[in-house]
Amino acid sequence: MSFSPVRFIRPVLFALCVITILVATGNQLFAQGTTRDALFGNLLGAESRLAERGIIADIDLTQFYQGVSSGGADYTPKYGGKLDYNFIFMGEKLGLWKGFVTLMHAETRFGESVTNEGGALAFPNVNMIYPSPVKQESAITGLLLMQYFSESFAVAAGKINVLDFWSMVYPDSGRGIDGFMNLNSIVIGMPWLRFVNPSVSGAGALVMKGKQIRGGLLVFDTNNSTNTAGIDNLFDKGACIMGMWRFFTNYGGKPGSHLFVGGWSSRTYTSLDRSDWTFLPGIGGGLTPGEKEGAWALAYNFEQLLWVDARNPERKIRLFTGASLSDGNPSFARWGTLVSLEAFGLFRGREKDRMGVSYFYNGVSEDFKQLVSPVVQLEDVQGVELYYNAAITNWFHLTGDMQVVDNENASNDTAIILGLRGKVDF
Repeated sequence: MSFSPVRFIRPVLFALCVITILVATGNQLFAQGTTRDALFGNLLGAESRLAERGIIADIDLTQFYQGVSSGGADYTPKYGGKLDYNFIFMGEKLGLWKGFVTLMHAETRFGESVTNEGGALAFPNVNMIYPSPVKQESAITGLLLMQYFSESFAVAAGKINVLDFWSMVYPDSGRGIDGFMNLNSIVIGMPWLRFVNPSVSGAGALVMKGKQIRGGLLVFDTNNSTNTAGIDNLFDKGACIMGMWRFFTNYGGKPGSHLFVGGWSSRTYTSLDRSDWTFLPGIGGGLTPGEKEGAWALAYNFEQLLWVDARNPERKIRLFTGASLSDGNPSFARWGTLVSLEAFGLFRGREKDRMGVSYFYNGVSEDFKQLVSPVVQLEDVQGVELYYNAAITNWFHLTGDMQVVDNENASNDTAIILGLRGKVDF
């Protein structure tokens, strides 16, 4: 099917109307509402009173309108959204003990998403994977209890929202609601997908640098606990161990870092090597899958600021790149790589805007390709994503996003995925 922008005229016109109305009401709205970071601000002093008692709340609504204009598996644009409720509970202010902090993230997903339309391994909207990629649902996807023994060392336990954890390593990653929308543009995740789920139960020790995670050692469950408590079947199928360390650098007066990550799972998985599968004829026979014990993955990531405004460090240009390698069996992808360039507040007078371009490539496991070859021909996954996030007000951001994805299905044409994202901070 050829490229058809007609399907996107209505949402684009709607977005333009919203912008026009907001600009036209500038005398009052922009004089009062746009200077605060949240729509309701410190309403009746509620935010300040909660903070004094040790509770910090951050609630936002993100709406998506995305569709595949050509290529892919479905051409019907999808509308959906997320309500994210983030809470920080400070133990000492709540009458507990010093250094104790609880991070809670609850999410409500509604509507539809193009999660699978661009290809099963394309992941064009990572945020809509939580708490369920296919249905409307509300769940606590992260509940992490942390005990700080110093400013740079803490132990943690609970339910780990992996996307949140990644944003604690790289705060500029955007979690799919501020920056890039495609999972592959945010993290080289495909080589890790076999044993790292969206939310996992686990514990570990963390080395911190301010609010960022510098390194640590984690042990977590192999079961997905995104919309469950994750306690009933804890470690019943094995455990994962992940270690990471980040070296911070300063090249030419501009900060950067090198991150090394390694992970291993003890779980027994279905083998992707078709020579491990057997066919037993007769009654009760059939094709029996083989098993593969254990899985591993390694990753390296490089981050470097290329430009920083001396008067406003929030204005910057960020380079992010890296590569990841896995076993290839049972992991679905043998390797992957990513390079992205993002600019924050590039234009004067538009300090709250951000924009970016990324390129990603994931080498699908040869064993996986051969295993499913009688049914479907698989190929490597690659793509490009571009976005511009415009701050209409401090609390309302409108993002235009375009993805060009060559997905894993060799019979599909290259998919062009267009989208609009609107985020309101309450």
